Amino acid sequence: MRKLIENKFNVGETPSLGIPLIENISFDIRSRDEVTKTLLGLQEIYKNEHIRKPVFSILEEMISESISKNKGRKGMSLWTIFVLGTLRLSCNWNYDNLKEHFDNHMLIRQMCGINLFLDGTKVTSLQTILDNVALFTEEISDKIAKIVVNYGHEILEKLDIELKARCDSFVCLSNSHYPTDFNLLLDVCRVLIRNCARIADAFNFSGWREHKSIYNKLKQKYNTLSKMRYSNSKDEDKKEKRKQIINKEIESYLFMAENLLNKVISFQEGIPSSINIQRTIDYGKLFVGQIRRRIFNDEKIPASEKVYSIFEPYTEWICKGKAGVRQELGVKVCIMEDQFGFILNHRVMNNEQDKDVAFAIVEDTKKLFVNLQSVSFDKGFHSKKDSNGKDNRSNIEEILNVTTCLPKKGKRNKFEDLVESSKEFGKARKQHPAIESAINALTTHGLDRCPDKGERNYKRYISMAVTAHNIHKLGAIMIEKELMLLKKKAA
Repeated sequence: MRKLIENKFNVGETPSLGIPLIENISFDIRSRDEVTKTLLGLQEIYKNEHIRKPVFSILEEMISESISKNKGRKGMSLWTIFVLGTLRLSCNWNYDNLKEHFDNHMLIRQMCGINLFLDGTKVTSLQTILDNVALFTEEISDKIAKIVVNYGHEILEKLDIELKARCDSFVCLSNSHYPTDFNLLLDVCRVLIRNCARIADAFNFSGWREHKSIYNKLKQKYNTLSKMRYSNSKDEDKKEKRKQIINKEIESYLFMAENLLNKVISFQEGIPSSINIQRTIDYGKLFVGQIRRRIFNDEKIPASEKVYSIFEPYTEWICKGKAGVRQELGVKVCIMEDQFGFILNHRVMNNEQDKDVAFAIVEDTKKLFVNLQSVSFDKGFHSKKDSNGKDNRSNIEEILNVTTCLPKKGKRNKFEDLVESSKEFGKARKQHPAIESAINALTTHGLDRCPDKGERNYKRYISMAVTAHNIHKLGAIMIEKELMLLKKKAA
């Protein structure tokens, strides 16, 4: 039965033998490990009723309508799912690391309410952890993140203070390899061969007995082609001869791919309509056409027509001009951080640039936190004036009613010079680079690359990472307060 751990024992009750109360678990506050800080943050959430109850009510949303609270599938408590989901992102663990720590880390097992006497040697299957942690959604994570931020402000006794935020974007890589039109076409062929072979085996259809041989021939042709290079000779005849040899190999590769596509299209007519492989076929036709246009027609393929992964089609080719980084394959993520280090809001920027989201993210954050007073940006968020004579800075200032630290690109007029030379503007601009620390923390704790597959899971992963960051920050604040108390006692 899927349930809240609160149903096992409530705060203040006498613990059962082998099950310590979560609020009584002790930690080494001098530890700098992320596990300790994360568990302290989780403990702080659990032992305070006015935050625990809303968090638990949000966690109950993970139980779908089809799964009754009394007849849920065998798994783990919602609190345990929350603990494991937070640890996975806060510590940047894969599922194997998560299982190993859940099975053998005593403090994590205590935090999950596991009986150390009766279930001390009990291990959980990897599939159970995968199935349960996957129940988190982007919406659930966002709601919990807001509660954690508000509670963090309450602990710092800054609940009603004006929030001064910083906003910037970074790239979270998707789970994709470096794309070329040749290896993307090979991906298509591999997927089609594998799926058709499985369908033929399931329905006892003929024609795919030698599917391994078909793929091996394609792979061999691709390997040969990938090692070939155009001639750098000054002799035009040699260059043309080498080009003809390579073009012949490309024609052979495309001929084999097109034969496979035609075979799959014929095979598709005889399989049940519920089995849909048309999308992969369309990708194959797209890549064959683009290769022909690029190689034989000397066309430059527009960026809008390109697909960078057939498995993660939302992936974008991003060039931010960083030293040593030619391109990044993923999606840009915009974050809003307050002066206390909490992430107030975030936005996954699908096919959007910084200037496109500046106003929207401030507007959304203002709805979540009404005491948001100012936001600082870099020049990338500046936009040109629209038909109404307004740019991002003027639109944002209408919401916040204060001068916004958003430097203008290019030459400034006298009024803009006066604004950007003001004391408040200069102070906000000097404090803005501190957001790089938050970006570094997020990328170190999981947001360098998303291992989950699919756009929905990508967005969920981003949201869970933001929530885990805020809980980690909450734990760090609790450690700082404990150390301050120890210093006072020692004095």
